[in-house]
Amino acid sequence: MIAIDVLLELDAATQERARRVNAALRADHPAGFAFDATHLPHATLVQRYIGARDLDPVCDALAAVLAGRDVAGMRLEVTRVNVRIEDGSGSASWLIRPQPALQALADDCLAAVQAFARSGGTAAAFAPEDDGAPIRPSTVRYVECFAPEHSGANYVPHITLGRGSATHLQALEAEAFEPFVFSPSALAIHRLGNHGTARMRLWSWRGTAMG
Repeated sequence: MIAIDVLLELDAATQERARRVNAALRADHPAGFAFDATHLPHATLVQRYIGARDLDPVCDALAAVLAGRDVAGMRLEVTRVNVRIEDGSGSASWLIRPQPALQALADDCLAAVQAFARSGGTAAAFAPEDDGAPIRPSTVRYVECFAPEHSGANYVPHITLGRGSATHLQALEAEAFEPFVFSPSALAIHRLGNHGTARMRLWSWRGTAMG
């Protein structure tokens, strides 16, 4: 069994902007994750557990959903910073303005994947951490409960930026923020890592070809 994230990869400028925020969070809270070659900033559409042997059928199902869709032509607006704090630290993300096309894409991708989804995933379904750190129980549960807790009417599109101390996160949330628009560079499937990070690209779609 593997934990997968069907996600939107970001254009180069938005990736770089997210990496700058992540670096500042890491400077304040080194225990948080760093964006690098195997931790990609992204916007999640669907997270589920599937059997490893079902990856190819899942890719085929998603390709059928995406046929005729111009994913790279979507224009998505980041509206503000959102933080979650618990016990002195937490996480920061950019919230993406909901829009019908994005909701429909997330719903259709979920329907395609759901036919192959499995329950009862464990830490073994995730890409292991480079430092051997255990996969957090909250990460395991998030994937298990993505449908219905984070899908459909409960879907909140966002880009996770990293983890930080409560003080730093509160300051980040209080800063003036200018909304901006970006376009995805691809829709892809990644194997998930700790904290919902995108660790390993398994498949991607750029509108005219699969890779």
